[in-house]
This record gives sequence, C-alpha cells and structure tokens, in this order.
Amino acid sequence: MADFDLLTMEQVAQRLGVSLKTVYRWIESGELPVSQLGERTYRIFERDLIAFVYGRKIKKKPKT
Repeated sequence: MADFDLLTMEQVAQRLGVSLKTVYRWIESGELPVSQLGERTYRIFERDLIAFVYGRKIKKKPKT
C-alpha cells in the first residue's frame, strides 16, 4: 500500500460537503492542485487537499 492517497473529484466534493462544480472551480483557479494521470483522468493527493483546507482557515481576532 502506498503512503499517500489519491482522491477523485467526487471524493473531494463529498469530503468537503461541496458540489463537484465547486471542486472544479478551485482546480481551475489554481487553488487546489490536481495531478493528471491520463488524457481525462485527474486525481488530487490527499496531502494537497489537507494543505488546501488548512490554508483556508480564518483566524479569529481576539476580543478586546
């Protein structure tokens, strides 16, 4: 077993609770890295998905 996971666009959408169209928008904008394995086969490394999610965290300002 490999020490990394490759995810389909559908798996990413399901994990994040968004539409498939949203996943494709993130890919098209360059926000979410994608690997092309064939002419029409794309996969996302799970580590890239995790980095994408952490990169979108919003830091709350402390209350004064």
